[in-house]
Amino acid sequence: MIYLISGKSGFIGSSITKYLIDKRHTVYGISRDCSINELTEYFKEKNPDYIIHLASYGNHYYQEDFRQMVETNIIGTYNLLEAAKSINYKVFYNVSSSSVTLEKQTYYSITKLCAENLVKMFPKVVNSRPYSVYGPEEADHKFIPQVIRCLLTGEKMVLDENATHDWIYIIDFIVALLAGETELGTGVKTTNKEIVRMLEDISGKKLKYVSGKVRSYDNDNWVAKKGISSISIYEGLKKTYEYITR
Repeated sequence: MIYLISGKSGFIGSSITKYLIDKRHTVYGISRDCSINELTEYFKEKNPDYIIHLASYGNHYYQEDFRQMVETNIIGTYNLLEAAKSINYKVFYNVSSSSVTLEKQTYYSITKLCAENLVKMFPKVVNSRPYSVYGPEEADHKFIPQVIRCLLTGEKMVLDENATHDWIYIIDFIVALLAGETELGTGVKTTNKEIVRMLEDISGKKLKYVSGKVRSYDNDNWVAKKGISSISIYEGLKKTYEYITR
C-alpha cells in the first residue's frame, strides 16, 4: 500500500513512517507549502491508498501565532482534501486533537475543531482525536522527556503534581489510528506525580522539582471514554527511558 503523510518529520509522523516501512508499505511526505494545484499533481503522481494528515501548528508552547494556526490547521487541511478529490483513495485520516473537547478552549483547539467539521464535507474521512501520545523520539521539551532529562541531570523543574493525562504509547496510538478508531487514548487517568514516581522507580533517581501550575486548561476529565491499550504506562515509560539513555 502507498501512504502519503503530512507532518511526516514530527514525532508521530516519523514513528508512523517507521512502522509502515517495517510492514513493507511505501510512504511519502507532503510539503506544507504547496498550492492545491501542486498538491493535486503530487497526489496524481503518487496515487496513494491512504492519506494521513498530521501537520499542525499550535500544539507546542512556543507556537502562538493564531494566523499561522488558521493557515496550517484549517486552510492546510482544506487544500489536502481538495487535492485528494483527484484520486480514488481508501481513507483520509485527519488527526485532530483531544483538546477539542476541553471546556476551556484554546486558539489551537478551536482551529482543530474547525478542521474536524470541515473534513465531514468530504468522503472517506476519519477524524481521530489523540490524547497524550508519548514514546521514543518525542520532543525534548515535552513532559515525559523533560522529567527523564531532569532525573538524569539533577536539574530542577516545575511540576503540576495533580494535572492528569490519558497517556497512550506511540505504538498503541499507531495501531488504533490505522484501525480507524476515533478516540485514541487508554481511558486511564494518570497524574503527573504518578508519572514522576514511576520514572523514579525505573531510573533509581529522585526528581528535584517545585510545585506549580503549568497549563491553565489541564483538568481531571481529559480522558478517552473508550480505552485502547496493549502497553501499560509503566512499560511504555520504561521503553522511553531506555531509549533516551541507551
